Amino acid sequence: MRYTAPPVGRAPRTLYGLSVKLDGKIALITGGGRGIGKAVALAYARASAKLAICARTAGEIEAAAKEIRALGAECLALPCDVAQEDQVKKLVDEVVKKFGRIDVLINNAGVMTRPTPVTEYDASKWDYTMAVNLRGPFLMAKAVLPVMFKNGGGSIVNVSSSIGRGAYANFAAYGASKWGLEGFTQILAAEVGGRKVRVNSVEPGYVATKLTGFHGSAPESVTEVFVFLGSDEGSHVSGHMLSSSSWRSELKK
Repeated sequence: MRYTAPPVGRAPRTLYGLSVKLDGKIALITGGGRGIGKAVALAYARASAKLAICARTAGEIEAAAKEIRALGAECLALPCDVAQEDQVKKLVDEVVKKFGRIDVLINNAGVMTRPTPVTEYDASKWDYTMAVNLRGPFLMAKAVLPVMFKNGGGSIVNVSSSIGRGAYANFAAYGASKWGLEGFTQILAAEVGGRKVRVNSVEPGYVATKLTGFHGSAPESVTEVFVFLGSDEGSHVSGHMLSSSSWRSELKK
């Protein structure tokens, strides 16, 4: 079953009793051409943010950018392989050239190969998974952090997985990459907290995307926590590993 986006112009939902807005914030979202990345980009557009989205497939991000612009939001769409440092640097330079700063980075780009036992797993697939899922967020953070420092802070959100928080047989590469991403999130939060940059991870659950064969909940159903973490209302939250389904109660602990 495939899901469609909610109606154009829908007002932002309330979080913690607040109507959360992202007025004028500049958000860079990787893997923004489809699935969770696209849904989050559209939610940010509805909350009055300005967007930069990237993916390896130019056609996908251009189509997503058209939907975003239809909501009245500015959107820069650029192809980028997040595992390639030169492409990441060029991407960040272009976003800064266009908007002058980056307030929010959402590391959403990710890949998952077919479940396979370790003894049968091809090393090249392992390297590919680690390159996109773990090297990518590292390269993006490395390039974006100096921009955030210069402009007085920001928010980085890493898209994790339940497979990065538990042991699932036959998911060695994907699981290890997401476990690594969780560790990277915690280390980075500790490292940059004094520079007014907050870093968190979100476990979105089982969502209908290409990775899941379009089975699961609608991508639009998991966007609230991303809007909150990018907003001023989330400025006190860092170093948290949040679930899209229970993040409110997790923050109250």
